[in-house]
Amino acid sequence: MKYTYFSSIKSGKFQLRSNFWMNRKSCAFLSQINPLWTIMSKPVGVLDKLTWYWVGSNEKLQTYNHFIDTRDKLTDGRFWEMWFPKPDPVTGNPFINRDDFITHENFYQCADDILSRDLITNPFNLLGYTNQLGSKKMIQNMQQKKPKLNPPDFIIKELRKRRNIVAYKENIEHLAYNFFADMDMMNHSVESVCDYINSTIKFQKFMPTILDEYGIEYEMFSLDTGDYSKTFGLDKVLPRDSSDTTFTRDHPDTTEKVKYFMDKYHTLC
Repeated sequence: MKYTYFSSIKSGKFQLRSNFWMNRKSCAFLSQINPLWTIMSKPVGVLDKLTWYWVGSNEKLQTYNHFIDTRDKLTDGRFWEMWFPKPDPVTGNPFINRDDFITHENFYQCADDILSRDLITNPFNLLGYTNQLGSKKMIQNMQQKKPKLNPPDFIIKELRKRRNIVAYKENIEHLAYNFFADMDMMNHSVESVCDYINSTIKFQKFMPTILDEYGIEYEMFSLDTGDYSKTFGLDKVLPRDSSDTTFTRDHPDTTEKVKYFMDKYHTLC
């Protein structure tokens, strides 16, 4: 069985990929914001072959391959989805440099390779929706059925054959904590982070609607109580909290900010 993971940001994609790595299964992660690109993995013996695809400014599909031993990297945040084996020539950071990437329909030349993977995350790109994942603009485009790109018809047919999982968060307070404790959110205002959280909640509730419209059957998966082993057919799974602190740090005012959001959230509800 092949799986497709429809989700928002802050929805456990790193841990899910690690679980698939541990079970020696292949993965494809598509970008969460323009430009469009993908990083894929496939077991080759004890190693994993990583493959990147993107469309360059010349409008041609580009690719890069690298072999890596993932066994000691399952909970290592340095090897998140933005990791790239060639450091940035300017900053020296091991992050993928997307300056020459563009969002173009030639990207779908690698669709067969993506669809061959056991797990696909951020699959809305395969339907042509490449805006920031879960943003107001993405939801608006989905409601109007106006994707940025026009993907080949066979993609939807193939997605309908997969086991499609829609992730959602029951524990809203923990979701809020994950945002406010995120190291990348430290310099954002409280109100802007609240907007991110509200958009994420709205998107999680909206995802089933768009899948219904495309005739893609799905099942819901709780990030708080869902059974990873049963839902994804995995023999081994990491502890649910294994990546809880991978991308977060408990700042002195985190608890206060979470309380502020929850007070507003309960008032609106």
